[in-house]
Amino acid sequence: MSTAEIIMTYATARNNFTFNELSEYVRDVSTISDSGILWHIKKLIREKKLMRLSRGLYGQGLKDEFQPRLTDSLKKLYQDVRGAFPLIDICVYSGADISSMQHHISTNNALYVEVTKEATEAVFHWLIDRGIRAYHRPTESFMSDYVNLSEEIVIVKTLVTESPVIVNDGIVMPSLEKLMVDINTDADFYYLHGGETFYIMEHALNLFKLNKSKLLRYASRRGARQKMVGLINECK
Repeated sequence: MSTAEIIMTYATARNNFTFNELSEYVRDVSTISDSGILWHIKKLIREKKLMRLSRGLYGQGLKDEFQPRLTDSLKKLYQDVRGAFPLIDICVYSGADISSMQHHISTNNALYVEVTKEATEAVFHWLIDRGIRAYHRPTESFMSDYVNLSEEIVIVKTLVTESPVIVNDGIVMPSLEKLMVDINTDADFYYLHGGETFYIMEHALNLFKLNKSKLLRYASRRGARQKMVGLINECK
């Protein structure tokens, strides 16, 4: 049995594995060095027989479609805003979707509602009038000084025209491509900029189906195409 066959036999028997776990198994039946094992892993990844699921973790798993979580509170927010403003475009999502992809996980209990640019202020005041703690298009400095993401709050933002979205149970939500670009461009996500955005993109590329053409088209509308190209290349 070849080394590649040994590795694939091991991979087939489990959902995922680390390099150390694999090397212990291979060395029981082969004299190949760690560098040799790593060479075979990289070759199998290029052949799309293995996947790097995250840093140091491998497996055969097929990539899933990204599905933002739809909670009762998020659904109610969308339906309430839709009822009050029936003619505007609306997109909602939960900060928990972002936290779940972070390396250094931080709590984000915010709900985000993005609406047509001209309607953001009206939606913000409508929420405030109903006793909901909301913030209108917060800047980096405002987020840093006044916003506690561990609290249950609503952040009102502008929905960029032609944003890539999906519809889940009648609720318009962001696609993974949209989230990846927004995380790298929006001021309220300042705390993720830098090394954390690399990890989030790496996580997204490894675990989910991501349409790079769609992502880059949207990034161009946000003036961030070159930044996103660089980030994707860095994650390869």
